[in-house]
Amino acid sequence: MAMLSVYAVDLGKRYGKVWGLRSATFSFRKGEVGVLLGPNGAGKTTTVKILATLLKPSKGEATVLGYDVVRDYKRIRKLISYMPQEGAVDRNWTPLEAVMWFLVARGWSLGDAKQEAKAWLERLGLWDRRNDVCWKLSGGQQRRVLVAMCLAASSELIMLDEPTVGLDAESRYEVWKVLRSTVREGATVLMTTHNMEEAEMLADSVVLLREGTVAAQGSPKELLAKLPYDYKIVVENSGLEALPYKTLNVGDRSVVYVREDELEQLVAELSAKVKVFSVKPVGLEDAYLYLTGGGARDAG
Repeated sequence: MAMLSVYAVDLGKRYGKVWGLRSATFSFRKGEVGVLLGPNGAGKTTTVKILATLLKPSKGEATVLGYDVVRDYKRIRKLISYMPQEGAVDRNWTPLEAVMWFLVARGWSLGDAKQEAKAWLERLGLWDRRNDVCWKLSGGQQRRVLVAMCLAASSELIMLDEPTVGLDAESRYEVWKVLRSTVREGATVLMTTHNMEEAEMLADSVVLLREGTVAAQGSPKELLAKLPYDYKIVVENSGLEALPYKTLNVGDRSVVYVREDELEQLVAELSAKVKVFSVKPVGLEDAYLYLTGGGARDAG
């Protein structure tokens, strides 16, 4: 327990008659990027709001940095920084003002806050826009200002709810780089995402959430190892016969899953009959579909 940043057992939250989170048991270690992964409605935001002490759980228990989320909420709030999915920076502030005054509100001196704000705006590629009011910035740039505010606080645990929503590919990679570098420097990050590529790129540990329950937890490598196949082949359906392999129908195309020792022969057979669009190793998206029961099935 001492080395855990988050520990949850049978955690649940009910909104009236509807369970936003049913029964979640998981943990994250200190000094890692922990990711809550799942589609919209899976329970990610409900979970992180409970951990940030903004929602009281309806059942179960959870600790953050060793403190109970219900009894010790005041202590937890001093030790974390939290970026909500729906968060927005004041559009009349500049990025420098937003980060600097956020730190001052948390007890930093004005001089230290200004110095730290400069460092994080530089790391997130915003220093050249530091004196522009935020309404002049793009939505993605405003999102990065929020990320800078959370990271600059140097909290023991940084919680980010869908931090890269709305970012273009270049900005998303910039945020990914900064998050990984902060963890290497000793930070602990807990974030939510529905982006499978993002989770596979960033996470040290992933919790797969589906309909308010935990389907599996592990590193991306460990979750991929649970798959009984190694590659996926995307082919056209026209003229495709039933195959004795795992398949996933996606309209006029199918994804065929195979082991490495089956790959070469099957590609040769398929290429002679149908159009083959791509062949690639399986990824975390395939593991999510398989482990949550929404993925490939036996053909026929």
